[in-house]
Amino acid sequence: MKNICTLLAAVLLTATTYAQIGINNETPDASAVLDVTSTTAGFLMPRMTNAQRQAISNPAAGLQVFVTDFEGGRFMFYDGTEWGTLSFTEKRPDAPTIGTATAVSGEATVPFTAPSSNGGSAITSYTATSSPGDFTGTISQSGSGSIIVSGLTSGTAYTFTVTATNAIGTSLASAVSNSVVIPQPQLGDFYGGGVVFHLFVEGEIGYVAGETHGLIAAVEDQSADIRWHNGSSVTTGATATDLGTGSANTDAIILVQGETETSYAAGLARAYTGGGYNDWFLPGINELSQMYLRKGVINATATVNSGSNFADAYYWSSTEGPSNNAWMKVFYDGYQELNPKNYRVSMRAVRAF
Repeated sequence: MKNICTLLAAVLLTATTYAQIGINNETPDASAVLDVTSTTAGFLMPRMTNAQRQAISNPAAGLQVFVTDFEGGRFMFYDGTEWGTLSFTEKRPDAPTIGTATAVSGEATVPFTAPSSNGGSAITSYTATSSPGDFTGTISQSGSGSIIVSGLTSGTAYTFTVTATNAIGTSLASAVSNSVVIPQPQLGDFYGGGVVFHLFVEGEIGYVAGETHGLIAAVEDQSADIRWHNGSSVTTGATATDLGTGSANTDAIILVQGETETSYAAGLARAYTGGGYNDWFLPGINELSQMYLRKGVINATATVNSGSNFADAYYWSSTEGPSNNAWMKVFYDGYQELNPKNYRVSMRAVRAF
């Protein structure tokens, strides 16, 4: 009680002496009797129920309160004659209306209809959120549309909600969508940043019983004019040929040729970040052969996902040969041959999932 009295006395003394009170502010504005400064919190006026407001005896003109149980919570003021509400001319949007979600490998498409009210401020974006996982996808527009949510796990069932955002804030979430199960990746699917071109089978490196794993080709070439080596034709030991060994080959090349650089094929492959992934590598010769066999499927999916066709050209593999040579594949007739590492030809990265 003694501390409270001391504080009140200090406030009254300050008010009497300076005519203004500053909180977190040593120089309150001369036009204000109370000047509160903060960059981390707001002013919280008295909160009460509507019945408690009505019970206020002889309210002063200008009295303001926040009524918690009136139309979901409203600011109210007394003008000297009667109580009224402070109306919002701009507020957050109403919730969007969600549509029927659909799923493909690794992602879902969530359609929505724009809310009937944007809150008086133009809607700038919509966000869909998954359950479980809280994976999100956002689209920047004002009207109805569809949102793609990526990174979803195959075999898992998901539902989604959508929110709308304007300059004032973000709406309540929409109703929950229907449940969709993310299917396992299939050959030709756009998945994991590229196109699925091989699914591992028993006996191959990367195969796991009861799970789906395989190889993904980038949707475009990373170069049409690049050497295998980084200026030095030294032996790297990257001689593996089997499916599932291209990543190890790439590691071996980079270990000898230097940290990831964009001046040689393996370094450029590892530096590629398509789809947001950083585990791309230069394919081994058998992986490159599978890419050639499925180039029609890869081309078809790549070109509708901002990619391009394979060129009728030579492509580097990560498989090293003898005498300072490495294996490459000819993508117009399927022939493969050893050529010097300083040849400049095309390359396209792959990754495993």
